Amino acid sequence: MTLRLALTLAATSLFAQSCNAQVPEVGATIEATALALGTVRGVGRRLDSINTIQFSGGGTANVPMADGEWRGYEISEATVGISYSIPARRLDMTRTGPDGAEERVIRVVRGGRAWDERLPGVDPTDVPVGAVSQRLAHIYLTPHGFITAAAENPDAVSVGTDGGQTTLTVEIDGTPVTATLDENSRPETVEMTVDHPILGQTQLEAEYTEYVDWPILDVYFPSRVVHRLDGETTLDLIVTDFYQNPYVVFPTPEQLSGSSQ
Repeated sequence: MTLRLALTLAATSLFAQSCNAQVPEVGATIEATALALGTVRGVGRRLDSINTIQFSGGGTANVPMADGEWRGYEISEATVGISYSIPARRLDMTRTGPDGAEERVIRVVRGGRAWDERLPGVDPTDVPVGAVSQRLAHIYLTPHGFITAAAENPDAVSVGTDGGQTTLTVEIDGTPVTATLDENSRPETVEMTVDHPILGQTQLEAEYTEYVDWPILDVYFPSRVVHRLDGETTLDLIVTDFYQNPYVVFPTPEQLSGSSQ
């Protein structure tokens, strides 16, 4: 072997090692994020031990209208309950519009069906099928929803870097969902492309900051949640309460009594 060939092989080996060092391994990255969020529990170190979450807070919302304008709301209270195993999500929000009128909005999705309720469990009304995918997307937009999907489908996960930060991408129902991790291995942003009924295909992004160990059980959830559609802020929520594995149920419209409360 010539000296030049030996030096070339050595340089190639060092370059390969450098590349491998820069891009973290998939399984290790998934577990590091799961540990950082507190989803790893039990002697068997299960990464799917958090099946449901519920969080509440207040803030502002900005909604795109059919005429191209945006309508701003003040959110006095919003509670989100999610089941990752069904999957299902309920948003129960009280908001005030620019005209000063207060309204309560309850939006539910369970599996392949979505509906609205006038009050919790009262007067369910089915909504167009197109709303199902939009509402389901918000389940996997959450930090724990994203890492649960990644842990359940590790073969569909890829790891990369962006601006020096580690990224995790998992394909969920044919849609790539990417999380950019902060210095503590927790999702700082989660983004995906969605088919919005007004904006069309657009980028949906959630930004998470100020993670807190809410139950003092090494389970972390952000205290501020910001959503954006195509760069426009649609939600800015200050979280005031968070619960892991609460008792959250999602009865179908057939199971609900039509008028009792």
